[in-house]
Amino acid sequence: MLWQLKRLSTNEPLNEAGVLPENWETIFGLSGLETTQLNDLSWLGENYADMGWFKVEGDLPATSTPEELAWETAKQRLRDSDWSMLSDVPMTSEEKSQWIDYRRQLREIRLHPEFPNMAWPTKPE
Repeated sequence: MLWQLKRLSTNEPLNEAGVLPENWETIFGLSGLETTQLNDLSWLGENYADMGWFKVEGDLPATSTPEELAWETAKQRLRDSDWSMLSDVPMTSEEKSQWIDYRRQLREIRLHPEFPNMAWPTKPE
């Protein structure tokens, strides 16, 4: 099942359709939340008042090359680490810096000379 973040007032897509990270409940700081409650993110604050996650038709794009598969993996790892960029996540500036560097490495993974057969960046703990 694919999900897409949309602006509620215009139905404008705000990201590419993809899977919700496995830990989406943790990212939003709630446990046991029903996915139907993701259609309105106003409870996350004013910045999210006009946003919501919606199910979209289709499946994950079929990847035919190792490069496409590796890039899809990198994008999923970025989505899975989105929580680390929220301003209210309790972490030191050094921890935040490690997450920023990890995410930069994921975004630039296609520039790696051994892409797609390189070692993946290590996720901070």
